[in-house]
Amino acid sequence: MDHLDSLRAFVAVADNAGFAAAARKLRLSAPAVTRAVAAIETRLGAQLLHRSTRSVRLTEVGARFLDDCRRILAELDEAEASAGGAHAAPQGQLAITASSMFGRLHVAPILFDFLAQHPGVTVRSLFVDRVVHLLDEGFDLAVRIAHLPDSSLTAVPVGAVRRVVVASPDYLARRGEPHAPADLAQHDAVGFSQDGGANRRGCSTETGSASWLSRACS
Repeated sequence: MDHLDSLRAFVAVADNAGFAAAARKLRLSAPAVTRAVAAIETRLGAQLLHRSTRSVRLTEVGARFLDDCRRILAELDEAEASAGGAHAAPQGQLAITASSMFGRLHVAPILFDFLAQHPGVTVRSLFVDRVVHLLDEGFDLAVRIAHLPDSSLTAVPVGAVRRVVVASPDYLARRGEPHAPADLAQHDAVGFSQDGGANRRGCSTETGSASWLSRACS
């Protein structure tokens, strides 16, 4: 019997006021429990229990040692439960945000599959075209299509977005088709910035952090 099992045996003897009762609780033999407690007393050089043919009771040293044993074993059980919880089934609430269209088209289906696999989890989602402040608004995770500023948050790349320039056939019929990036300076455009803001302005070949969507302008 190792040291921790010996401590559990001592606690069981104190709780059940006897070696036989403690042995039955621990599913051990009475001699094994007796030897475990005797080994502790030998190691400490102190008597922990007063024994008689009719009763077993704690000595003063034994009472103090019992309190320490309870605390040590409780902390050990808590540590083991905490470590084991790292591999337990996920549970609790997950708060996630993404842009409106991307969230509906791509994030929501993944969330439905995730919830089906993990019934102990609930999800609070916000799909909106603005930058959501995770800490201030209580979100755990954000899916963002942008160049993120430096922050204390952790960012993990999960994909890439390709920039494209598009136009309606009607617009091209009226304004002509551009053949080089410099030609865009002569066209109307609607530009969408990567921080979620949007504006309408004359097209420029200097896009900076913006993506451009050309369309017919009234």
